[in-house]
Amino acid sequence: MHDTIMFTRGVPPTEAFPTAQIAECLATAVETDAAVVLQYGHQPGYAPLRALLAADYGVKDNEIMVANGSLQLQDLLAAHLVRPGTTVLTEQPSYDRAITTFRRRGARVVGIPLEADGLDVARLEAEVKRQTPAFLYTVPDFQNPAGVTTSLEKRRAILDIAERYGFWVIEDIPYRLLRYRGESVPMMRAINPGRVITITSFSKLLSPGMRVGYLAAPSSLVAAVTKEAENTYLSPVLPTQAAVAEFIRRGWMAPNIERLKELYRPRWEAMMNAVRRYLSGVAASEPDGGFFISVTLPADANTRNLVARAKEIGLVLTEGQAFFADPDEGPAPDGERFVRLPFCAVTPEQIDEGVRRLASLL
Repeated sequence: MHDTIMFTRGVPPTEAFPTAQIAECLATAVETDAAVVLQYGHQPGYAPLRALLAADYGVKDNEIMVANGSLQLQDLLAAHLVRPGTTVLTEQPSYDRAITTFRRRGARVVGIPLEADGLDVARLEAEVKRQTPAFLYTVPDFQNPAGVTTSLEKRRAILDIAERYGFWVIEDIPYRLLRYRGESVPMMRAINPGRVITITSFSKLLSPGMRVGYLAAPSSLVAAVTKEAENTYLSPVLPTQAAVAEFIRRGWMAPNIERLKELYRPRWEAMMNAVRRYLSGVAASEPDGGFFISVTLPADANTRNLVARAKEIGLVLTEGQAFFADPDEGPAPDGERFVRLPFCAVTPEQIDEGVRRLASLL
């Protein structure tokens, strides 16, 4: 009987959580500001946290909105920007839950092929010429699911197209601060903040269960999305937002990020080494950070019923097709050739054994 190895969701392991510090911050938040954090209100988010984030981004408080996780912000943005039949563009492959969320709001989701340095800019412009989208959704740093980082040249080209044709670019950056080597590429909002909606969360930096995500965008858009939020859930979860604000105020965020990088770096190295060892010659991403490496298996590999066969030997994978807005196009027509390999929630030993098991199926 094989021990089960989970190569599925990109989640932090329990040892990543700064549990005692979070508990202390929650207690402080409730004890010192109960009249606010235990009450309705602060629809755009806990005001002290918005102020801290605004200072960090160099924007006004009314250009920040804090809500219950970044996926909810994506849903609220789609509720505001999408009408039935509206085109939304994503990378191909892209975050599967984002694709589902946009479609649920009535969008026609079109995938633009992803290359080693970001999406295919020529294909992007060709698609935009056919129909101007409500927005392009991109994960430019250590992309989920592929692990790719968009180059500075392509970031500029994407924003040039957005400016000329008049659509939003949503940059989703939950992994950006988890860089294990190399230098950061400027954020897209640093190039053209008037066209960019920046979304991220504290799920990968503190805890997913706290459900604290935020966006930075022009104030008019923040006001409109806040109205959607108020009509959806009345007010956000203020105790956890206040705890995050306390965590930042105490100066604990930067040291915690460094601790996470030290935790994840050996796992990142183990995944890259295992892919090189057991899947030699297979097309694979080599990200400089984040949670994921991806492989695109050769056409002659035995990928039939791969997920089911993997489960039989104690390896749990995610269906590759879910990451493709257009599953009949691109390098993995049926989705089975694309495999996302999350490494942060598994040990180096599990990583090596898991990739060995994957190779044995091919």
